[in-house]
Amino acid sequence: MIHITARVPTTNLLIQRSMAKLFQSFVYTHLPKKEHQGYTSKSGKVFKAMNFRIRYIQERFEIDFVALDKTYEQEIALNILKSGLKLGEIHFSEVTVSMQERSLPSDITQMEVRGFVCAALKNRLTKRKIFLEPGDERHTQIITNNALQKYEALLGSSYEGDLHVTPLWQSPKAKTFWYENTPYVAWLARYKIEADPSILQLLLDTGLGSDTMKNLGFLELADG
Repeated sequence: MIHITARVPTTNLLIQRSMAKLFQSFVYTHLPKKEHQGYTSKSGKVFKAMNFRIRYIQERFEIDFVALDKTYEQEIALNILKSGLKLGEIHFSEVTVSMQERSLPSDITQMEVRGFVCAALKNRLTKRKIFLEPGDERHTQIITNNALQKYEALLGSSYEGDLHVTPLWQSPKAKTFWYENTPYVAWLARYKIEADPSILQLLLDTGLGSDTMKNLGFLELADG
């Protein structure tokens, strides 16, 4: 994983709603075209083999970027170190980049994580998305099926082991994430995931739930 910190050139530059799109475009510009196209599962759903999280502290940004192919993390980090961070027409200052190891032990069979994981249904009449809370059983079903389909699409074979996702806690208030002026709603939650090491690492490297290249689904290992 690479951890990026940067500062906007002026506090009057309001770009929080566009940061996810800008950083996504930056990543795709510097990686092979196939990563932009994604990987298609048998169901026809397309998955991406990477994930990111953006956090805002006044005029400063923190970005965590992970990828299934670790050479992609190195490519993004080296590009920023060489040319600085430019998203669209915006040049960021005070940019730092660090590499962080997130490889799980080869014998691990469960992990506790937290993050904003998105799961939604579409209203049959209005066609609008209905975002589900982690405490909703349908949320668990959706993100579990999503993980199985992602495994097949990214690794090229069906997952044969057990996979159990258990929500342990959720924030009472939702947070709205923006991508191209479209709102996505998710709740910060803590999950226990029981599965084989291969799919646990896959989820750490590519995120959980839907819209993982829109600043959603990033998993942070929970302490204790």
